[in-house]
Amino acid sequence: MLAGTLGASLLLGSAPARADVQELVGQPAPPVRARPLHDDGEVDLARYRGRVVVLAFVATWCSACRRAAPRLEAMLDAHRDEGLVVLAMSHEPRARIRQHLEAEPRRYPLLQCTGRTAVSYQADGLPTLVVIDREGRVAGAYQGGTDATLGALRRDVERLLAER
Repeated sequence: MLAGTLGASLLLGSAPARADVQELVGQPAPPVRARPLHDDGEVDLARYRGRVVVLAFVATWCSACRRAAPRLEAMLDAHRDEGLVVLAMSHEPRARIRQHLEAEPRRYPLLQCTGRTAVSYQADGLPTLVVIDREGRVAGAYQGGTDATLGALRRDVERLLAER
């Protein structure tokens, strides 16, 4: 899954690291294949055009993902009215995701990621956080759940929200 020192540091939550999606920055966001937990519908990013979207690739067993969740919720609470959307995605079975949400509810959706979405976004570390601008372009990406990483994500989000 993760290779080398970078991967180990991301799992351990050390220094902030830009994800390997930098070649996607400025490009249209790849399609997302994910299902809500309550039905078999597909999530379509085009539905969120005009809003700033944070895609969070996570797992229920990931301690860094769990530590990042309250910060993502706080960011969403502070900026929802300005057009921020947070969508979390996990490749885990729906039953496991549902069980996790019963124990640790979230104020943003946690979707079941299907297809090759994580590969398209090069989300090879957890959490991988991708910011999509109002026009549907990848504006930035981070891996890890450190304070520095989440602070950088917050600054990117706030900058994009201010660019109306």
